[in-house]
Amino acid sequence: MKTSFLPTFLIAALFFSSTGVEAATVKVHLDTSEVPHLKAWGEKAKQLTIEWYPRMRNLIPSEGFEPPTEVSLKIKKTDKGVGSTSGTKITISSHWIEKKPTDFGLVFHELVHVIQRYPSGKPWWVTEGIADYLRWGIYEAKPQSWFPRPKDKTSYKKGYQVTGGFFLWLETTTSPGIVNKLNAAMRKKEYSDEIFKKETGKSLEELWILYSSE
Repeated sequence: MKTSFLPTFLIAALFFSSTGVEAATVKVHLDTSEVPHLKAWGEKAKQLTIEWYPRMRNLIPSEGFEPPTEVSLKIKKTDKGVGSTSGTKITISSHWIEKKPTDFGLVFHELVHVIQRYPSGKPWWVTEGIADYLRWGIYEAKPQSWFPRPKDKTSYKKGYQVTGGFFLWLETTTSPGIVNKLNAAMRKKEYSDEIFKKETGKSLEELWILYSSE
């Protein structure tokens, strides 16, 4: 995994979890009963969850918060959807795995949601942006140039890869640690757009214009 572009605190979080310092364990309940032919894929997804759980906990911590210690991972026989998370239960659609058998990153994205534990998940674009920042920027180690940058001044609200790339840019250029501040605020239901202004001196729209015009 490439980490040369990561802020120091992120490199430290990955180092401590990978060496066992402050490591946490998680019990994963795997259910492939509906799709026994995908059991091997499910076992790999289970191992990914176990390996990355302590790292994830260190990547998005907040004071007084302890993530759950058990996760359910179910592969559902269906020809619809990709993946979803409800509480500590991750559900992955069988048709997606059959089409994209190497896409274990989707499990990582859903695991972020398990550990986020935001009371409301609103605004949704922050929730999904953090999840895709961690998936594509950290786990997949995509370069900044890989992320899409729509030109509309409020495109940061598109979530997923668009917002994830925006958060990566903020972390590596103007405001290291801002994702953790957003994460902590979301867990307390205290999110406000003013967090960006306070941390950078610029509004969300001003920041997006700077980012998208690079």
